[in-house]
Amino acid sequence: MVWEHFNIDDGDFCNVLEKTSNELCECLYEIGTLTTGKSRVFWGYQIIVYYKGVAITGRSKGYSETYTLALKDCNTQMAEQGLTLLVVGNLSSYSESAMSGPAGYGYIKGKKTGVRIMSTAESDLKA
Repeated sequence: MVWEHFNIDDGDFCNVLEKTSNELCECLYEIGTLTTGKSRVFWGYQIIVYYKGVAITGRSKGYSETYTLALKDCNTQMAEQGLTLLVVGNLSSYSESAMSGPAGYGYIKGKKTGVRIMSTAESDLKA
C-alpha cells in the first residue's frame, strides 16, 4: 500500500532556462499538497517540474511553511543541472501573506492583485 499521496491543486506550463545553451523550454508543472498514512494526514507542499522527461520535485514539510520552500528546494535541484526556473515566486519582490502563501499565491511590487507562485505570465514577470 502506498502511504504518500500527492493532491494536485494546480498545474500548467512554466519556463525553464538552460544556462549553458541559453535555451528556453516550456515545461509542465504540478503544485499541491502531500498527505501520508492510511488516514492521509497533511505532510507538506510539493512542486514538480517535468523537464525533458525528468521530474524535478521540490518539497517543504509542515504547516509552518508554504510553497516557497518547495520552490526553493526545486530551484536547488534545477541549479545542480544548470537550469533556472523563470517564475514569479523567484522574483525578489515576491512576498506572501499568512493567507496567500499556503494557497500558492503571493504579491509582487507594482501589481494590485495576487499572482500564482508558478506564474510565468509576461505581465506578472515585468511588474
